[in-house]
Amino acid sequence: MAIRDQQKVRLSAVAGTFYEGDSLLLRRRLAEAEGKLPPPDPQAPAVRGVVLPHAGYLFSLPTAMAAMAPLRKRQVSRVILLGPSHYIGFRGIAVPTFNRWRTPFGDLSTAVELIGTMGEWNSPLVAVRDDAHIKEHSLEVQLPLVQYICGQPEVLPLVVGSLSMQDVHSLAPLMASLDAPGTLWIVSSDFTHYGSRFRYVPFTENVLERLREQDHAAAELIANRDLPGFAAFLGRTGATICGMNPIALFLGILDVLDPAHEIKGRIAAESNSGELTGDCSNAVGYESICFTH
Repeated sequence: MAIRDQQKVRLSAVAGTFYEGDSLLLRRRLAEAEGKLPPPDPQAPAVRGVVLPHAGYLFSLPTAMAAMAPLRKRQVSRVILLGPSHYIGFRGIAVPTFNRWRTPFGDLSTAVELIGTMGEWNSPLVAVRDDAHIKEHSLEVQLPLVQYICGQPEVLPLVVGSLSMQDVHSLAPLMASLDAPGTLWIVSSDFTHYGSRFRYVPFTENVLERLREQDHAAAELIANRDLPGFAAFLGRTGATICGMNPIALFLGILDVLDPAHEIKGRIAAESNSGELTGDCSNAVGYESICFTH
């Protein structure tokens, strides 16, 4: 799984659509979103991980920025990203062979040592699959935000496919071994996808209010690091949370890294596309959650 001798660049797939393809316009959008937030508290606990939405910046950037802004001026040397697969069906984790990840701000380098470590696991749940990365936006939309807030850390973008609870418990100790000082974990997920377009219409009255309630309930379970409760919630509601598998894996990783639950989660921001468009017939919820130690 070594990629040291290769020079492969993962080119932007959604620059110019999900976010601005021009670096100056992109920086302006990010700065405007950050400027609407209070200055970060330098005495606040260190951020260990965040859950961020991955819709177009027009819809989701303010929500994402609320969780990322506290990292301003914090030392982040490595970012591990976990995002769902929207285009390729598979089980487990898809590891890339790209050395660099291109955005309008330039290239981010891959944490190739971590890929080598993952190869040594010889796990059937870990495979090299560039096809899962080529078009995947769930990871890409986080990269300009990482560059804007954190500079140029090494990155390890991982696409997460289907996982059983047994898979989560098998992978969590392995993934936890990748953690080190200066590591930030980013989990990419939008929340409930509502409407006929998404084949999810469990209610038709007070749609926006009920969507807010449902997504808030899910976000609270995640922030409380309640993996069994989150799994039960998904089974009970059928909530179309696209990043449910990356979220479950991250909660499993936290249980390994911090069994005493000293890492605490809090909901940083919440929103819904229906609030912006005025159309709740097809709407998507966005939550950002910050985990601090």
